[in-house]
Amino acid sequence: MKYDEEIIDSYVITITSGKGGVGKSIIASNLANVLSNDYRVLIWDANMDFPNQHIMFGVEPPVRVNDVYESNVHVSRAVFNIKKNLDLLADTPARGDMQEFDSSVILDVYRQLLIESKYDFIIIDTPAIISETLLQCCNISDLIAVVVNDEPTSLLDAYGLLKILLPYISEEYINMIVNNVIDIEDSDEISDKLNMATEKFLDIKLNNLGFIPYNRNVRQSIVQQTLLTNSKPESEVSEAIKNISKKILNKLELEEKINNI
Repeated sequence: MKYDEEIIDSYVITITSGKGGVGKSIIASNLANVLSNDYRVLIWDANMDFPNQHIMFGVEPPVRVNDVYESNVHVSRAVFNIKKNLDLLADTPARGDMQEFDSSVILDVYRQLLIESKYDFIIIDTPAIISETLLQCCNISDLIAVVVNDEPTSLLDAYGLLKILLPYISEEYINMIVNNVIDIEDSDEISDKLNMATEKFLDIKLNNLGFIPYNRNVRQSIVQQTLLTNSKPESEVSEAIKNISKKILNKLELEEKINNI
């Protein structure tokens, strides 16, 4: 799956979904924030139409990744430091005069990052619609997390996304995160519904990385442009994000042990 095995050190996590509005950007930003407590992390906003990560972090980087895509600047100039161990590649909302986008530049930027930086994790927030850009992001990833919630359209669109991904991406890389639910029983019911369809028609069962409980403070954190894992680190949502990060670290540790056998 990797673009160039000889130069790769970073573990790439893509947070995606079959539709917008399920909370993938919130999960991506808070996950990056939690991991940056112990690791060097870059969060890459690959949503070229409606980027959200600069809003989540309450920053306005002077140089954006779309300038890199258009070959105006080197990627190093677009990397914006948020805090110790945490950098951001932000994008600019779509403009009416945008030229047709060649998604292969995702690979070019990715290669530059790996050659010139030493991130432990690169977390990619993808577009909210199925596109070539989304597929490129998934193709360079070590772990893909498909975010779903209890909306029927969320499950249908996630299933549609999986049908498109599976011819190109091995199922071992694909996981799910259930967002905005009441409790673990609610999460299990949603994950079971999706897996019932994937097992029957796609012959795969997705690993559930965890669930994020509903909390009205999440919306407030977006308005205030303050991450919940910063403002309320002991909240149920923050604890859920920490648990997901632990599962990812355990998964990475297991993969390394298997590779060293």
